[in-house]
Amino acid sequence: MANGAGGSITPFFTIWTEPRATIRRIVETDPKRYVIALAAIGPAAGALANQWSKAIDNSANLSVLWPIEVAFSAAFGAVLGIVSLYISGAILRWSGGLIGGVASQVEVRSALAWAQVPAIAAEIILLTAVLSGIAIPHPTAAAMLQIDPAFYKVGVAEAVLAIWGSIVGVYCLAEVHRFSAWRAFCATLIPAGIAMVVLGFIVWVVYALLNH
Repeated sequence: MANGAGGSITPFFTIWTEPRATIRRIVETDPKRYVIALAAIGPAAGALANQWSKAIDNSANLSVLWPIEVAFSAAFGAVLGIVSLYISGAILRWSGGLIGGVASQVEVRSALAWAQVPAIAAEIILLTAVLSGIAIPHPTAAAMLQIDPAFYKVGVAEAVLAIWGSIVGVYCLAEVHRFSAWRAFCATLIPAGIAMVVLGFIVWVVYALLNH
């Protein structure tokens, strides 16, 4: 078995506990390996879970076109995941470069894609739960009162994996940029901070024009 990259499944396990060493081996061998698939699988699985949950809630009124809707939703989710990867990769390449990062866009995309492994696991757990008959609760007061108790376990697992995935992502980004995890965390905050400033400025301009 290869040692962390190549055609081996090893990085799918080591990325959980050794993100820096794993992503370093990946970018030094083939930084494009599985990147597109990793970006697509999570959103596609999430879309499938949502569609199946709707079917559980409204099985009597399913359209004959429902299978096509499911396929379209999964395909759209996959494409959205890939587009988001490229956009995020460009942004975090730029923000990391502002504070001394040296990664290329290919390396940043590899880091972001491999950091999706915990999120993919979370989506697979959710899809498995939905396929077993546990519906996803809708964000309404009435629905929240009727949540299947089994869904709480799924929710806890999703939350833990989301936190773990975020930590893995920071360490992977730090490694490809060749700086500390704290600096990588700051690199993720820079775009959000700029977006908030721009949004605040737009709101201020609109408010000023409306009250002129």
